[in-house]
Amino acid sequence: MTTATAPAPTDTWPRRNEHGLSDQQRDECLAAIDRDSFVILPHLLPRDMIDRANAYIDGCCARFDREERDHPRYHETNIVEHDPVFREFLLYLPALQLSYDVFGPMFHLGQDKWTRKFRVDEGKDPMSLTWHSDGPLGFPEVNGYAPLHTLRFGYFMSDTTHGDSGTLEVIRGSHRKRTLHAQQSIHWQPFSGHRADDFETDHVTVQGPAGTIVAFHNGIWHRAQNNRSDIPRTIVYFQYCPCMLHPLHRDVPYPGDLSPYSAEERWLLGEPREPHRWVIGTDADKQRMRRFRRKAEK
Repeated sequence: MTTATAPAPTDTWPRRNEHGLSDQQRDECLAAIDRDSFVILPHLLPRDMIDRANAYIDGCCARFDREERDHPRYHETNIVEHDPVFREFLLYLPALQLSYDVFGPMFHLGQDKWTRKFRVDEGKDPMSLTWHSDGPLGFPEVNGYAPLHTLRFGYFMSDTTHGDSGTLEVIRGSHRKRTLHAQQSIHWQPFSGHRADDFETDHVTVQGPAGTIVAFHNGIWHRAQNNRSDIPRTIVYFQYCPCMLHPLHRDVPYPGDLSPYSAEERWLLGEPREPHRWVIGTDADKQRMRRFRRKAEK
């Protein structure tokens, strides 16, 4: 087993949250995802975003404790509306640059959530994750492995460089292996559970300080085990996917009032529109994410 640790950032705690990737960095990130199934971004998340997100999560966990929910893990989905800091995660420039590179202009928010894992000394956290991939459940493999249909970004809100934090573990390059969580042929059959496989070769533990950002392919084999340290492990996930795919937890079209949001936010949250525009899109639709194109395309 090896360890992937966040590299020295190119800009440590920048004053502006709108720091982005150069075209060369975008190429390097895409090459790493294509080769290894994941990449640790060269930027750390700005410290003020970490502090504000953790302050919100602290408040949620305190409320959960008052409600006497005896559980080693707390989590919350559909968080963009819950605190202004999560609108900054939604529009985090490096994530949207890479999503545009992968999906083109027709993509939207697929998942937004946070998770906090507390110490578990005995037994097993019932919410700890065994080896799995993120799909595509119900669809066949293509040429023996899963096509990329979601790009997920994990934002480390706590330090994971110490041992036993229950941090993310992956199998490097596993999106090119047979998929753990997909149909094996075009003949559909009910899902019978993840099969046993080689989980030792290219086993990588992803570690880094608070602010580390990891992006990964839906086909990667990954897990997160018990946190056996005194430091709660907190992570925020934002996932993007083609507009034709339904988000994991959200209703689309968006059922609420979108007037407080920007044009980019409304698009990512699933602004109501005619059915064909979720798949094909008009010329105007394809301009909504134009800020995230590369310089040469502009």
